[in-house]
Amino acid sequence: MAKLIAALGLLLCSLPLSAMQDAPPDAVAPVTEVTEAVDEKTLHESGFTLLSDLPTKNQISLFDNRFRIDDKVDEITLLLFRRRGSASVVLVKPDGSKIHFNTAEAQQVRWHDASSYDLIQIKNPMPGPWQAIGRLLPESRIMLLSDIQLNVEPLPTNLMVGETVKITARLTNGDQPITAKDFNEVLALEVIFVSTNNADYDNFGRGVVQVAQFRDDGKGYDERSRDGIFTGEFQLKFVAGEWTPKYIVRTPLYTREVEQAPVVLKPAPIVADITAAAALADDKPQQQAIPHQVLFRVTDDSVNAASVLLQGRVRYPSGEIESFALNEPGTSPRELKLHNRGHGSYILEVAAFGEMQDGREFMLNLPEVSFVVNRPVLDAPVLADLPQKVKDEIAAEQAEPVPEFPWGLVIGANLFILFGGGFAIWFVMTDKKLADLQFWRKKDAKAQPVAATAEKNKPATDKNSTNAQKNNDMDDILDLTLPDD
Repeated sequence: MAKLIAALGLLLCSLPLSAMQDAPPDAVAPVTEVTEAVDEKTLHESGFTLLSDLPTKNQISLFDNRFRIDDKVDEITLLLFRRRGSASVVLVKPDGSKIHFNTAEAQQVRWHDASSYDLIQIKNPMPGPWQAIGRLLPESRIMLLSDIQLNVEPLPTNLMVGETVKITARLTNGDQPITAKDFNEVLALEVIFVSTNNADYDNFGRGVVQVAQFRDDGKGYDERSRDGIFTGEFQLKFVAGEWTPKYIVRTPLYTREVEQAPVVLKPAPIVADITAAAALADDKPQQQAIPHQVLFRVTDDSVNAASVLLQGRVRYPSGEIESFALNEPGTSPRELKLHNRGHGSYILEVAAFGEMQDGREFMLNLPEVSFVVNRPVLDAPVLADLPQKVKDEIAAEQAEPVPEFPWGLVIGANLFILFGGGFAIWFVMTDKKLADLQFWRKKDAKAQPVAATAEKNKPATDKNSTNAQKNNDMDDILDLTLPDD
């Protein structure tokens, strides 16, 4: 007789998906540490309690790793948490067939295998009881990602170049924040600005600007970790113009994007007028230095000039850095006097704080302010003020005769080079040899071929007689026979 096991069920508001409530004896045996659960108390002690960090609306508790899918579900995304480093789970369908990680694509199932969870997307799932086989955590639940939404608060309309902007974005699943720790580690919010390519603005043709990326980890500008809210700050350090803000959250199986209405980024509303004083002369260190003057003016009527505060630092030519602050009340331009530290580059980094006319507070970094002070030019002394010794030396130099230029030597050298070069070219082009230049030896060279010809044409008789004579002489010398007597 089959043993009936009481199970818990959960009815979702958006999906007709519930937990399996009975377990027939021929069901596939689970592979987790929890093997049986008879009553609610045992279930609670086994770890199947509702996790405080998971949304409750779109999740189903596991009972012997089983759950049920109703026949009205068109698509389901499962998030199954398991022990870190363990193998991916195996899904058992109501008909007993199995879906593995390596066979999911063939069954039109999208499956992402991470170190601590499986993210599975199934279209038109088979209705009935399903089972997940694997080393699932005792407190594991099947989290249904059915209605993932990304909500981002809109940006102000009166943005300025260099302004630091704070954003707040929420990633929800069925109106509940996604706070699962292992799953949240792979989520990141990407912020980009896309040019509208409006020819009336300076950012025409600028394309896409990657601004920032945030995580819900409690680090950096994020206020709280794993609260389902991305908070961060980024600086608008790009060209003024009309831009479209876009926010993107990517997961292994899907992407959520939010595109807001275009905003106009205005140039910095504060400019600096510089009056640079002359640098001190090196030979007059005791002279009183006149300071340099920098005047900051508000050029945008939408900014409340009386609320503007400035602070920053200046880098002098010597490398010394000095901080300053201009927080005097009033609408008049802010004046900054800098020490005159001689010639060189003066560089100012300035941050402005204030309010817009509509009451919105802002903080922005102004473009770098710099100017160069040139080295002072010393006037040449008057001749009458020079010492007598210097005057005599100048007069002696002027009295010395200037040697004439050796035009003849230059002309002769050029002619020699011209004729020598022409002769060398002729000698090479005509294939002449060095012996051809020794003209006094041409007669002996002609006589040698004539003598050789005469010797060649001697009568053959002379040769024969000569050979006979040689033979006779040889006979006289070599005949060593004795007479018969």
